[in-house]
Amino acid sequence: MPCETAHFRPADSGVLVAAALACPVCLSSAVRWSLLGGRYDRRASCACTACGHERDVFLTPEQALRLSLHRTCPLDLTFHSPDLLTAL
Repeated sequence: MPCETAHFRPADSGVLVAAALACPVCLSSAVRWSLLGGRYDRRASCACTACGHERDVFLTPEQALRLSLHRTCPLDLTFHSPDLLTAL
């Protein structure tokens, strides 16, 4: 089983976090995930609701913290450009 790591920054928009967890088989973003692991081996167990593909995605501590904030509150899938935030 190949090792997959998440590719998002903790400060990224929710849509980028969702894209990082999207299914690599069918490219669907309809993925259910749950956090697993201990202090040093955090991972998201992902299951695609479209095709049924399951996989583990390994996370940095910061990424795990970001996802832990969304256990009960879903990710905001509205894209917010970081350039717009710095302009304010």
